[in-house]
Amino acid sequence: MFYCPRCGETLDEFRYDCPRCGGVLLANYRERRFEPSGSGVWRYQSMLPVAKRVSLGEGNTPLVRRRDVQEPVFMKLEGDNPTGSFKDRGVSVVISHARALGFETATVASTGNMGASLAAYCAYANMKARIFIPKDVPEEKILQMRAYGAELVEKEGDYSDIVRASVEEAEKGDAYLASTGLNPLFLEGLKTVGLELFEQMGVPDWIVVPTGTGGLLTAIFKGFRELQNLGIVERLPRMVAVQAHTCSPIVDAWSSGNPIVPAKEPKTIASAILVKSPFNGETALSALRESKGLGVVVDDRQIVDSIHVLGEEGVFAEPASAAALAALSHFDREPGDRVALLITGSGLKDPDALLSQ
Repeated sequence: MFYCPRCGETLDEFRYDCPRCGGVLLANYRERRFEPSGSGVWRYQSMLPVAKRVSLGEGNTPLVRRRDVQEPVFMKLEGDNPTGSFKDRGVSVVISHARALGFETATVASTGNMGASLAAYCAYANMKARIFIPKDVPEEKILQMRAYGAELVEKEGDYSDIVRASVEEAEKGDAYLASTGLNPLFLEGLKTVGLELFEQMGVPDWIVVPTGTGGLLTAIFKGFRELQNLGIVERLPRMVAVQAHTCSPIVDAWSSGNPIVPAKEPKTIASAILVKSPFNGETALSALRESKGLGVVVDDRQIVDSIHVLGEEGVFAEPASAAALAALSHFDREPGDRVALLITGSGLKDPDALLSQ
């Protein structure tokens, strides 16, 4: 049911990483069928290896065409999920799995959105949430996590450091690790973005994804690849990874052809994609190359400008989400190409970002 894209190891039992090489695992649900029924993430139960247990109505987010723009560019508004970001899709799946296994506590490392999502779903599932955070998380995201009753553990260091702390917590045995990059079932929830896009607009020519860990891009492409394997679609979308100019390890590796190297001294207002060492970087790179996609780097000024442009079209996006729109001017498209922009989180997550520029 699980395999390692790096070394090819296959496993029948769930675990967080590959026992042979330590790489991230992906799920290979052998019985999957495309038989949509119902609404939201769990409309695709037949494509998911976990049974629904915990849901707040995530998924089924709007797809809105850009106003007054001749190009067919569409915005997938993931900020309409229950806690304001795309993370809710994956968290619904992993907390359903945690509940099935009998866990009473879940843990994760987060710069904000993942922690808020885990806190909400744990609260609904009557579980405890223990969230490791760095010191520079926006206050709005901290307040959201506290509102759901989560236990917050502040740690020194960057995202990689707090991830290690959450893994050590899970290794004690009493907490379920709900990590974006280290739990293969999380990506199963995220792939429903791709399945939903297919039902809303068919196969886009391009899908532009703000990219931190590389998990969302990996998952969306995985969803379309599975549809192709089932004979539902004939072609695949071209994937575009968008990263910040000081924190672009995936895009740098794509453009150079070299292995991924952690970003040095990363800094950007787009905190949701401020990931120095991306856990799903290798699978995201594979998706870029297989789809004949590309990587784009944008700076903070372009991100802020894009927040304003999106606002003029009725969409309030957090900085990482606005990076998707900022990327449009950085790559060429054929006339008539249909583009889906992933607006991954609400601007209410980090409203002060506009004041800092």
